[in-house]
Amino acid sequence: MTSSIITKTIFYLASVIIVIFIYACAAIAPPSGGPEDNTPPQFLSSNPKSGSTGFNGGEVVLKFSEYLEKKSINNAISISPLTDPIVEIKYKDDEIHLAFPNNLLNDQTYIITINRNLTDERNVALDQSVQVAFSTGDTIEDGKIMGRIHGDERYAAHLWKVENGFTDSLLLSKPLYISEADDEGFFQFNYLSAGSYAALAVERSAAGLPLVPSRIMYGMSPEKLYRLSTNEIIKNIPFMAHRENPQIKLTHVDWKGLKWGWIHFNQDLHNITFENMVVVDSDSNQIEPSYFQDNQDKSRFLLTINDTLANGKVDIKINKISSADGLDIRNTKVSFRFSNKPDTSNIQILKPPPSSIINKDNKNGPQVPIIFSKPITSYTDSAFYMVADTDTVIVKMQWNNPTDFSFLPPNGWKEKTDYRLMFFSSELTPIEGKTFVDSITFIDIFSKKKIGYGGLMGSLDASSASFLVQIKSITNDPEIFFSNVDSNNEFQLKNIPEGLYKLMMINDKDNNQAFTPGSVSPHKNSEWFYIFPDTFEVRANWDIDIGKMTIEE
Repeated sequence: MTSSIITKTIFYLASVIIVIFIYACAAIAPPSGGPEDNTPPQFLSSNPKSGSTGFNGGEVVLKFSEYLEKKSINNAISISPLTDPIVEIKYKDDEIHLAFPNNLLNDQTYIITINRNLTDERNVALDQSVQVAFSTGDTIEDGKIMGRIHGDERYAAHLWKVENGFTDSLLLSKPLYISEADDEGFFQFNYLSAGSYAALAVERSAAGLPLVPSRIMYGMSPEKLYRLSTNEIIKNIPFMAHRENPQIKLTHVDWKGLKWGWIHFNQDLHNITFENMVVVDSDSNQIEPSYFQDNQDKSRFLLTINDTLANGKVDIKINKISSADGLDIRNTKVSFRFSNKPDTSNIQILKPPPSSIINKDNKNGPQVPIIFSKPITSYTDSAFYMVADTDTVIVKMQWNNPTDFSFLPPNGWKEKTDYRLMFFSSELTPIEGKTFVDSITFIDIFSKKKIGYGGLMGSLDASSASFLVQIKSITNDPEIFFSNVDSNNEFQLKNIPEGLYKLMMINDKDNNQAFTPGSVSPHKNSEWFYIFPDTFEVRANWDIDIGKMTIEE
C-alpha cells in the first residue's frame, strides 16, 4: 500500500470521527447520571395574551418552560367552539403554534384547552390542564364552574351549554368544553358566558368522547342544570365516579368432578333465585342440580348433582334468573365439555391457613370461615374438635353450603388465647375422591387483643330533613357506617371499631340510607354529597364530639 493511500485513508477516518463527535455534541438529550427529571412542563404565556379581545384569527403561540414531545401535541389541544376550517396545530420545540381561520363568529369567546396528554421530551405530563381564551368582541366572558371528582382513577369533566332545553341524550354526546381534573380530582372551567350548563364526570381516557355508559366510568352531577350569571363563579360541584353494572350474564362453567362444579357470572349477585335450572348431558338426560352461592365470591354458584353425566357436551339451562330489585333474565344457557374421569384427589382446607390470627369483636366473634376444596356430603358429631386452655371439646360448625362452614367457640373467643381445631378424616365424607391425607388435620387460631369500639358525634352547618352522615374506615377492606341527622342537625355513631375514618355528608333524597350515584339512562342525577377533608379518629371507649362540621368554600 502506497503512502498516499494510507494518508487518504487516515484523513477519511478522521473526518468521520469528527462528524460523529460534532453530531453527538449537538444532539439534545437529557444529561446522564444524577436524579431523574420528573418536573412537569409549565405553561408560560400565550401571544396574544389570554383574555385578549378583538381577536380576528391568525396565529396564536403557546409558550412552555421546556421542549415538548411532538407526538403528544395533537391529542393535547382542543378548541371550543369548533372552527370551520379547523385550527391548524404546529410543533416548534418549546412552543405550540395555532393557526386560526379568519371567519370566526362575532362576539364569541374561543377557549383553547391544553390537557394532560401534553408531555415533555422525557414523557413527563403537564401537572394540570390549562385554558387560554380570546374574544372576537369587545369583552371576554369570565364565568367559572368548578368542582371535584371523587374516585380512585384519573378523571375529566365534560360541560355542555344548553340553549334549547335539556334532553337525556345530551350527556351521551361529545362535550362542548373539557377540563381534566388534577391528581386530587379538582377541575375548573373558565371564560364561560352566562347561561345554563350540564356537566358530567368521566374517566380521563374518555375525555372529549361521547359517553358509552356500559364501558366508561362516569359520575352524575347533583343538579340537571347549573344556571350561570355573567362572570359568576359556581363552586363545589361534587361527582362520585362509578361503573354501571352490566346486564347479568352467565359467563362460564368450571366443572370440577363427576357430580359438582361452579357456574360463574359477570358480577356479584345479591338475592338471586334460579327457576327451572337443568343440566342436560350429551344423551339428553336432564338433571336438576342443587345450587349454593359462594359467600367468599358472590359472582359464582356451586352446583351439585346426584346422577352421573354422559361424556361430551353438557348444557346448563336456566329458564329465569330473578333478583329482589325486580330484574329478570330469561332463557340463559352455557355449555362445557364433560369427562367422567374419576376424582382420586384428597380433600383440603383452603381457608384459613394452618396458622392464623383473629381479634375478638364486640359480639364475641368473628365467625371464622372454613373453606373446603370440594363439597362435604356428610359428617358426624365427632368430626370437629377444639383445644383451648388445655381443654378438648367437640364443637359444631355452622353449615353455610357444602364447601363453606363457619366456626365460633361455644362461648365466643377469649382474648390472648390459643385455639386448635382438629378435623378427623374418618368422620368427614367428600362428594367424591378421598378425605384428608392425614387422619387428623389441624388449624391453629390465635385470638389476640380485642377490637376497641368508640363513637363519633357532631353537628352539621346545614339543614335538610334527609341529611345522612357516612363514615368510611381508611383500610384495605373499608367498613362503612351511617347515621341520620336529627332535627337539631346533630348526628351520632356508636359501636364503631377504633381507627381512622373519612366523613361524608349525603342529602339522602330517596331515603334509602345510602348514597345514590344516579345514572345517565334513564336520566337520574346523583344525590348531593360532601366529603370533609379532615380524617377523624375513633378511639376505644371514647365518644368523641367533633363539633360543628362546616363545608369549605
